[in-house]
Amino acid sequence: MLRTLFCATAAAGLLLGSAGCAKTVDRYVTKRVFPHALAVPDVPKACALGASLVHPLAAVPKAGHPPHQTMVVAELTAALCEEGLAWEEELAAERARHNFRALGGERTPEIKDARLRAERAHLAAADRFFRSWQHIEPLYGPVGEGCPKLRSERDELVYLIGLVAGTLALLNDRAGGGGVGVPLDTLGKVARGAECLDNAKWWHTPGTLRAAAWAIIPGLGPEGVEPFAALEEEASAGEASGVRVARALSVLVYANADQRPMVEQGIRAHAASLSNTVQHPDWALLDEYARLVTLHESDLIWTGDEGHRTPVFGALPRGEPEDLVPPPNPFEDANPFGSEE
Repeated sequence: MLRTLFCATAAAGLLLGSAGCAKTVDRYVTKRVFPHALAVPDVPKACALGASLVHPLAAVPKAGHPPHQTMVVAELTAALCEEGLAWEEELAAERARHNFRALGGERTPEIKDARLRAERAHLAAADRFFRSWQHIEPLYGPVGEGCPKLRSERDELVYLIGLVAGTLALLNDRAGGGGVGVPLDTLGKVARGAECLDNAKWWHTPGTLRAAAWAIIPGLGPEGVEPFAALEEEASAGEASGVRVARALSVLVYANADQRPMVEQGIRAHAASLSNTVQHPDWALLDEYARLVTLHESDLIWTGDEGHRTPVFGALPRGEPEDLVPPPNPFEDANPFGSEE
């Protein structure tokens, strides 16, 4: 009992340098602290929790054996802080561009400065997401090379979070100009690793991660499968779970592929799902983060067109679009991120 108490205190912020505490910290934080956080739809609070835990957790061991499970989640939630900053700077750049078109005047330096601020924040987020991803292999072995032994639901959740972190690390790195150097083959590993998880149990997020990788990297998916169609199918199926991570990931991928009609369709679908399906109480934080991801893409559209953020989630500044179908893969003949060094 005292050992658990001392190690729990270490997780809360006291730098106790006992290597024997690492596993106990993993158990305590992932079984007690994070489940409570996951049930509260407060993303800023979660990002603050992750940011505050990273250094104390890393300092727990002396023998180079950090509490990897906890670090996967802590680094990912810490990344949400920087991702939120990047979103704000992206909106600042869109607002400056809109004002330049609408009001005239020389706004080029303002636009450029906002873009640079956004790139820096994206790189900071990518760095944290990538560190989360890097804690997966010490726990479960090389990702994408066979399926690890996931002994509990906690292992499955941590593994899934790590896969999401790898995907977000790459997307944020590329949005920031590639300064972190997240390898492009990370998405291939994510796609193969996602096959090890129960797709229906985890809100169709594993299937969405696979389809996202196929959509971003030409030729990665199986022959005869249209990546964007698969992505939309998984996102739609996940909405009924009350944890709309799959829908948010689909919108993010559509946006990165410059597919505005599909982004708009995803925004409407996400908003309709919020009205039709109650948020899952055990995973409220993840569902709220998903909402914020889609809301940000909606804000970018509204700010670019009208100069301000989304007034009502689900509404769009233009009229209702015609019936939409998944577009062909825009990356079929080209690397979506440019040539690799």
